[in-house]
Amino acid sequence: MLDKEKLTTDSVKNFETDVDYTTVLDNFEGPLDLLLYLIKEEKIEIKDVFVSQVTEQFLSYMKGLPYLDVDKASEYLNIAATIIDIKARSLVPPPDDGFIDDDWNDNDPEQELIRALEEYQMIKEEADKLKERETVGYIFKAPDKEFAAVQVQYNDMTLDGLMQAFTKMMLRLESQRRSAPPPREIPKDVFTVRDKIKFIREKMSEKEDTAFEELFDENANVPEIVTTFQALLELLKHQFIIVEQEELFSTITIKKNPNRSEDEEIGEIDEYN
Repeated sequence: MLDKEKLTTDSVKNFETDVDYTTVLDNFEGPLDLLLYLIKEEKIEIKDVFVSQVTEQFLSYMKGLPYLDVDKASEYLNIAATIIDIKARSLVPPPDDGFIDDDWNDNDPEQELIRALEEYQMIKEEADKLKERETVGYIFKAPDKEFAAVQVQYNDMTLDGLMQAFTKMMLRLESQRRSAPPPREIPKDVFTVRDKIKFIREKMSEKEDTAFEELFDENANVPEIVTTFQALLELLKHQFIIVEQEELFSTITIKKNPNRSEDEEIGEIDEYN
C-alpha cells in the first residue's frame, strides 16, 4: 500500500506517472483527504488552493483513476467535477448588464469547496488527537474520581472508519447541494456542540443501538452535520459511548457505555470555536 509519508513533493508534482492509483484509493480517506495532502505538500493555505498547482495535480490524478470501484471513484469524480466547474466559472466574468444570475451570488462552488476542506481539516485534526490515545483497539482515559479505569472499545474499528463515514456524508451533502436549486433563505438554526451532545444522548436513550447515519438529519446543513460529528467525538473522548463496526464498510453502530449513567453530566467540552 502507498505510504503518504513516503510521497515526495516531486512525486506529487508528477502524480500521473509516479503513483499507483489503485493503492491511493485505499490509502486516502477520500478526495478531501487527498486535496489536504496535496495542499500540505505545496505548503500553502487552504484558501489559496485555486491559485496553486494543487487542483491541476488532483485532476492529473483523475486521469489515471481506475473506475473499477464505482463507490470510491464516484467520490473523486464528484470533487473533480466541482473543480472543473470552478475553473470554467473563472474564465467567464459575471455579467455587467445589471442582470446577475442568482447562481453567481447564491451558489459559489469555490467557497463551498474551501469551506468543506476547512471543516474536514478541523474534524480530522480532532480525530487525530483521539487516535494518539488509541492502543490495540481501545482508547484509555486517565482515572478520575468517579471511574478508576474507564475504556471505550472499538470492536475491530479505528477512528479512520468513523472519519470515512463522515467524509462520505459530507460528499453526499455536497452532491445534493449542487443538484438542488440554491436556497432562498439562510437557515437560522444554530447548534452548539453541547446542544448536539444532548440530542445524541436523548436519541440513544430511546433504543439500545443507534446507527451512525441516524444521528444526522437528511435535511441538515453542513455546519449542523459538522457540529453533530464534533459532539460524537466529545462523547467518545469522555467515554459515554461505544462505537462498533462488525466488518469493513459495514454499518457503524453507536451504543451507550454501560459504565456511564444517563444522568451524568459530561463536564468540560471543546466547543471548537
